[in-house]
Amino acid sequence: MVKTFRSPRKWLCSGFYLGIVLFFFTDTFAADTLISPDDTGINYYGRFDFSNPKAPRFNWSGSTIEFIASGTTTVGMGLTDGAGYYDIEIDGKVQSTPVYANSWSSKKYVIVPSLSTDSHVIRIVRRNEPYWAIATFSGIYLSSGGKVLPKAKPVCKMEFCGDSYTAGYFIEGCADQQANTNTNKSWARLTSKAFKAQDIIMAESGIGLVKSGGGKTCLPKKYLCTFDTVGGAATPLWKFSTWIPDIVTIFLGINDKSAGATDSEYITGVHNFVKTIRGNYPNTPILFLTYADCMDKATQTAIAAETTSLGHKDIYFLNYKKQVNGCSYHPDIKDAQEISDSVVAKIKQITGWDTPVSITNAKIGNGTYPTSKINAALTGNRTVLISSHKAAAGHTIQIINANGKVLKRLHLDSSGKCIWNASETSEGVYLIGGLETGWTRVFVK
Repeated sequence: MVKTFRSPRKWLCSGFYLGIVLFFFTDTFAADTLISPDDTGINYYGRFDFSNPKAPRFNWSGSTIEFIASGTTTVGMGLTDGAGYYDIEIDGKVQSTPVYANSWSSKKYVIVPSLSTDSHVIRIVRRNEPYWAIATFSGIYLSSGGKVLPKAKPVCKMEFCGDSYTAGYFIEGCADQQANTNTNKSWARLTSKAFKAQDIIMAESGIGLVKSGGGKTCLPKKYLCTFDTVGGAATPLWKFSTWIPDIVTIFLGINDKSAGATDSEYITGVHNFVKTIRGNYPNTPILFLTYADCMDKATQTAIAAETTSLGHKDIYFLNYKKQVNGCSYHPDIKDAQEISDSVVAKIKQITGWDTPVSITNAKIGNGTYPTSKINAALTGNRTVLISSHKAAAGHTIQIINANGKVLKRLHLDSSGKCIWNASETSEGVYLIGGLETGWTRVFVK
C-alpha cells in the first residue's frame, strides 16, 4: 500500500532504535578466520549477483545467506550496506536483536558473539526494504579454529511477488518503517518455512502490477532484474535459468486499486505477467492471491480466461477476505500467519505437497551429501524410472516420504538404473537417492 516513509539520511541520523543494537568488531576477534563468499559451504537464497564471486551483491528483502559453523565461538560477517537490518537465525531460532548494518563501505560485524563449538546452522536474513542500497557481502569471520561445513539445500523452491503485505511492512511495530519492517516474518517467508523450501521474495511497498503508488516502476518490470532499485540505478538482468521454482505466488492489486487502475488494465496486466513467467518457467504453477475488493474480480476474470480460452494450465486464484489489524492497515504477525495458512492450504491442493514437504538433505544417515546426481521420472503406469551415471552397480537407492520415513530400498543395475513400482503408494512428494548419488524428488499422482 502507498505510504510515506523517511529518507535514508534521516534513518542513518536517527542512530539507534529501541531494541536494535549496532554490533562492531573488537579485539576479541583478532584471531579471526575469513571464509570467502565463494566457499562451497555457503548457501544463498534470493537474487544475488555473482559476477564477482568474492563480493556477491544483493538487495531484495528476504535475501538469505546460510552456512553451518563449526569449531568457533564467535561468528561475524563482512558487509557493505548503509541502511540494512538483518535477522540472525541460529539452528532455526531467530535471535531477539537484529544486526543493523550502517556503513556504506566494507565493515565487519559480529553477528553471534557467543557460541558453543558444536556445529550450528546460521542464517543471515535481510529483513527490510532497500530500494536505494545494493549490499555487498565479503565473507564470514570465525574465531580461530572455526570452519564452515556444507549444508545441502531444501528440495522445493518457491517464488513470491508482492507489495508491502509481502515485504512485512511495519509488521513488528508502528514507530519506524525501516526498523519494524521484516520480510522474515511476512506471510511469504512463513509459507516457504512451512514447506521447508528455498525461496526468492520480490516485494516492495507501494508497488503494483500495472500501476504503483507514487509513480513507481511496476513489479513485472522489476521482475526481470537482479536488484530492486529506484531511479536510474543500474541492475543486471536476472538469469532465470539458474533457479526455477516449483510454484510462483503473486499478491498484488492493492496499490493498483488505489492508483486508479481499471479492471481492463489489470486483466491485461495479469495476461502479460503470466506470459513473462511462463516464458521463463514453462511448467511452473502460478497462484494469484488478492485482497478483497482490490482487483480480486479482475484477477479472477483474467485467470478464468487463462485456463480456458488462452489454454494455460496450472494458473490458480485465491482471495483473502479477512480484515488485517496491523499498523497503517497492514498485516501484523498474527495476520501474516493467517494469510500464510490460507496460502499453504491452497498450495497443498495445487502441488500435492504436505508439510514438511521434503527432507532438506542436510542430514540423511550421519552425513551431508550432494543434492542431485540422480534422475527420477514418473511413467504413465505409476512406476518411477530412477537413473544415475555417478553411482556403481548395486548402489542402494532409498525412497523416503515427506515425513522422513524410508519406504523402500532398491539397487542400481549395471546400467545405473532401477524401477520403483509406486502403484501402492499414495499421492505426494517423495525423496529418492543415496550416499553416492545425492537426492532428487518426484511427485507421484
